[in-house]
Amino acid sequence: MDEAALVERAKNDSAAFGALYNRYVERIYGYALRETLDVATAQDITAATFESALRHIRRFRWEKIGLAPWLYRIARNEIIQHYRRNKRLSPLAIDDEIDAVERGVDVRDGERPIESAVLSGERDRDLREALSELSRTDREVLTLRFLEQLPTEEVAQILDCSRNVVYVRLHRALERLRGHLVEIEGKQR
Repeated sequence: MDEAALVERAKNDSAAFGALYNRYVERIYGYALRETLDVATAQDITAATFESALRHIRRFRWEKIGLAPWLYRIARNEIIQHYRRNKRLSPLAIDDEIDAVERGVDVRDGERPIESAVLSGERDRDLREALSELSRTDREVLTLRFLEQLPTEEVAQILDCSRNVVYVRLHRALERLRGHLVEIEGKQR
């Protein structure tokens, strides 16, 4: 059954919603974990995301936004609310994220952990350090596009902006990342 039909069924059938849950729970959990760097918080945010989705699935309109961006947007709002409630900024240290991945909590079915797929060796230590220097906004757009591997259109829907804005944010975030890498490499010489 295609996703649009499954969404329509889920509006009146909890088993169909369960199928949607199973399809997206790992992706939403991984996103929440990368944004909060805390397993329990990521689990809470994932649960709140799907609870909210279940409450509002009847209002979901397929033509406005796809299901994945809709779920990511709910998760993003839950993450923002979490930090507002706790009156603290999101963590900046990407090393904490890597530690969470190494504990095996962020492995999607059939995929290798992020650190083994992307980060290894001295150059990658520099990359982690450079990423930790970026703002939450820069890390968020890079995470959605490159770690979550979402199409630019979906990133735009999640961030509630145009594709062109996403392209600009990606370009600027990558420029800042390059600048931090050059600075780090300059210190090592």
